[in-house]
Amino acid sequence: MTDTTSGDRPAPDASDAPAPDTSGARASVAPGPGERSVGPGGQALTPKGETRRRALLDGVLAVLEAGGPSAVTHRAVARAAGVPVSAATYYFAGRDDLLRAALRHATTDWVRSFDRLERASSADLAETLVRYAITERGSARAQYELLFTAMRDESLREDADLWYSSLEHVLRRTGVPSERLDVVALAVDGLIVRMLWRGEPGTVDATERMLREIIGPLP
Repeated sequence: MTDTTSGDRPAPDASDAPAPDTSGARASVAPGPGERSVGPGGQALTPKGETRRRALLDGVLAVLEAGGPSAVTHRAVARAAGVPVSAATYYFAGRDDLLRAALRHATTDWVRSFDRLERASSADLAETLVRYAITERGSARAQYELLFTAMRDESLREDADLWYSSLEHVLRRTGVPSERLDVVALAVDGLIVRMLWRGEPGTVDATERMLREIIGPLP
């Protein structure tokens, strides 16, 4: 995939990073839990740089929700994020980088929502699913757009696999036995798609009842 931003790339905002990128490496990915954001050359970002980079990743999700993967360009993402185009081209070399980082960003946020809990319950999972797929569904719609794109784009496969691994991680936190993780994860994945498509179940109580049927008795 190629980016459709026209013209030469503008120079980056110097305040975004403490030192210029001299490595020649341009790809940028969202950090996993516990990792710190870094710039294109691997240097740690300033607070302003971290804020701007996260705004760009949220901008990718907004563009994806509105227009799908083909709508993702440096210019469209920068507009959605409310930052200069130079910031988008500084952190992300092209559309592949934007899509990969956005998928990892959305997956990381999903995992962190559970890792904040000392012990996740089926009620916690139901509340998270309703927020993710019903009340704040923009990120979920964009994430599933990216998962479908990964069927055709090999460069997204690793981060798509990360999403499914994260789903199993979340289910493990709720007490699902290891021998049932694959089947339960498939069923919950289907439940999320149904919630995105039909908007049901649309309440925490109804979602928890369905989860109890899927998951079964827990230890």
